[in-house]
Amino acid sequence: MATQTVSIPEAQSFDSLLSLKGRCAVVTGGSRGLGEAIVRRLAQAGASVVLTGRGIAALQRVEAVVNETGGQALGVQADLVNLKDSQRVIDQAVERFGHVDILVNNAAVFPMSLFIEISEQTWDETVDTDLKGAFFLAQFAAKAMIARGNGGRIINLLSTDALKPTGVLAAYGAAKLGLWSATQAMAKELAEHQILVNAVTPGATMTEDRLDKLKNGTFGAGEIPSEAVLTRKKMQKFFKAGAFVHMLASWLPEKMEEGVKDFAIGQLMSTMMPLGRTGYPDDIAKAVLFLASDMASYISGTNIVVDGGQTLK
Repeated sequence: MATQTVSIPEAQSFDSLLSLKGRCAVVTGGSRGLGEAIVRRLAQAGASVVLTGRGIAALQRVEAVVNETGGQALGVQADLVNLKDSQRVIDQAVERFGHVDILVNNAAVFPMSLFIEISEQTWDETVDTDLKGAFFLAQFAAKAMIARGNGGRIINLLSTDALKPTGVLAAYGAAKLGLWSATQAMAKELAEHQILVNAVTPGATMTEDRLDKLKNGTFGAGEIPSEAVLTRKKMQKFFKAGAFVHMLASWLPEKMEEGVKDFAIGQLMSTMMPLGRTGYPDDIAKAVLFLASDMASYISGTNIVVDGGQTLK
């Protein structure tokens, strides 16, 4: 019987560990917020990026920014609840860039509703987008990765609400917890193909869109379904209680500080967050870049919680 020898490989050069040159990444919900930050970081690392979204103008804006700064990006308008759209996204990535190496499932909806008044329609829309859509896009991407035979990465974005429910995001939390189970199952099954599957769980994160809603007083309004009457009353009472804001400026970066000093959300957020500030999109993007890179070449089936210690409170 032949004996096998084991040798320890040479350590990879430091300057190549975060490089994604020659790789193609697909990022869903990539036209704003967390998704846009992820697109920018992956492109900076050298990846060609296919970003999806429902609004063509927003997609074109991010695509242009990436391309004008020396990267390669392709915006694809798609509704990933529709599995034909999902398959089309992967097909276009392969057609344009030759292969798919990285998938980031970021797109999500998060309607605010107490469990007792969630409608079947709200449940179905949430689960279809946050769980079913992500699940099958990962399946289509994995098939393309397996066909190429060069391994790959799948990174699913979860939510701290799946781990510690707030009480008004029951459908969203349930879908994201289901996605975490699916992430672990994918990691186990796809290991033989050298496809690493992991999750990133953001905590409370301030995006430009959320900041704008705070400024104009519409924060939360668009996320509460019309049938969620009790939820709307509860949230309105919460906002009016004043527990929400006057120290917001203390944890916002300088570029987001102007015009927010009269709010009352900062006090609440600073007490919720051990680091004294909310998360920012790039905090999440950096964790995704780590998992997509060779820094994480022996990590699979893991969830990185990026919440500044929020879930410890």
